[in-house]
Amino acid sequence: MTVGAIILAAGLSRRMGADKLAADLNGKPLLAHAIDAVEAAGLPMILAIPPRDGEGGHPKDGGEGSPPAREGMEVPDHALGMGHSIAAAIRAVPADWSAALICLGDMPFVAPATLRALAAAAREDRVIAPVHEGQRGNPLAWGRAFFAQLAGLTGDTGGRALLAGVGERLILLPVDDPGVSIDVDTPGALAAARARV
Repeated sequence: MTVGAIILAAGLSRRMGADKLAADLNGKPLLAHAIDAVEAAGLPMILAIPPRDGEGGHPKDGGEGSPPAREGMEVPDHALGMGHSIAAAIRAVPADWSAALICLGDMPFVAPATLRALAAAAREDRVIAPVHEGQRGNPLAWGRAFFAQLAGLTGDTGGRALLAGVGERLILLPVDDPGVSIDVDTPGALAAARARV
């Protein structure tokens, strides 16, 4: 069973006021931490990014203060919200993936071991959510049975709208990883993240 990871990196950083994924955290861009964790976990990856600018450059790859250039899947309608990014990325998932971890590019502290545990627990007909000290976090591992619904998402609610209908097919996976609850989407959260490292 192949389980891959989708990293959502096409947001507009509205609450940060600048491109949060390019912000420095411990000597490298915020996004690079999420990418490195997926690579360390040994999972195949789809990086959902905004469209390249008209001069061939890209805000999410290469250049000083940016993560190294990597293959990315452009999301033309990324400005319409996270749902559009998830839908586009799910439609790009290879046919052999049985499940996909939907990772957020602004969560730099999720451990590779947590990603491996989620991948190991994944099932085609289940959604696996990590739980740390009673709090449900991210990323979630979505089985292929939910891909068609994910591919129809719109707006900015992400997969939350679908979870209400999952019922018993949602499995909570206890993890010893506070990183599943730490996202960096405001200047205050960035300052707190810098204080952790």
